[in-house]
Amino acid sequence: MHIQANYSLQPHNTFKLDVKTQYYVEINRQSDILTLRTDIKLASLPWRIIGDGSNLLLTHDLEGVTIRCTYKQIKIVKEDGDNVWISVGAGVKWHDLVTHTVEKGWWGLENLALIPGTVGAAPVQNIGAYGAEAQDSITRVHTLNIYDGQRQEFRHSDCQFGYRTSIFKQEFINKLLVYRVTFQLRKYHKGKPNLVYAPLKQALSEHPVSELTPKMIYDTVVQIRQERIPDYNKVGNAGSFFKNPIVDAEYFANLIEKHPDILSHKMLDGNYKIPAAWLIEQSGLKGKFHGHAAVSNKHALFLLNLGGAKGSEIEELAHMVQEEVNHQFGIHLEPEVIIL
Repeated sequence: MHIQANYSLQPHNTFKLDVKTQYYVEINRQSDILTLRTDIKLASLPWRIIGDGSNLLLTHDLEGVTIRCTYKQIKIVKEDGDNVWISVGAGVKWHDLVTHTVEKGWWGLENLALIPGTVGAAPVQNIGAYGAEAQDSITRVHTLNIYDGQRQEFRHSDCQFGYRTSIFKQEFINKLLVYRVTFQLRKYHKGKPNLVYAPLKQALSEHPVSELTPKMIYDTVVQIRQERIPDYNKVGNAGSFFKNPIVDAEYFANLIEKHPDILSHKMLDGNYKIPAAWLIEQSGLKGKFHGHAAVSNKHALFLLNLGGAKGSEIEELAHMVQEEVNHQFGIHLEPEVIIL
């Protein structure tokens, strides 16, 4: 364990913003927290938990201690004829885990390929894409209390998973460090493809469903994402910046009367989820610039650092998008990205 002062978080946020933290520490074991807490100065400062910063917008230098979990072990903890349970360290990169499970022929994570970030962030954010969410496969989340290092285990039902949220993002934000996560996956003969997402189903339509494999789903998801989504290694971004808003049936009826071509997905509770990207594009904001920041002209849900942007510029652009969408549709777009 090494404590670094005045440390740039540019390598640890996908917007590639050169924002500094007062102190930076990587946590690999329970005892690291206990050791840090014996330092009176560090213990008196606020602590903040980050992963790979793929869902983070940093707008200013950070006071206090920024910690990251780098524990990377992957092991099978249980297995039967149809299922396998794996325990995965929070420091493992998410896409690396998905690749690993697909190579093993296990079903469960293939729809979530190429999502940036770490395994530790997956339950916090309840990451999701193409008709799947992390919560679909998570059975346990193992955490460390950042005040006393104590272990605490959460069953799936304890996690309060919701749309891009969980108890770790709400009640326990910057209190519990996700240390490892247990997933239940289905063996090849027992699983079946998740084709809820229409474009994915269409892309695989030439293949009989019975012939589809986790690798085929994985490869198709990767292809779709690469075609539609800006690569943060080439241009800074934090993925989908806003959540897809949900409106009730009454408000949706008013919307469709004014906008007959509006895209939507009717949910089981009778409400409607509307693609935020469609709202942004219909508001004339696709490709909009603000200083060194821009709304992607490839996918309107992505805000970009074109090079040299400040976090405040990106935040200002986000506010512009919110105001215009609210003006056009009477809908407030809630950021999916955490803004600090």
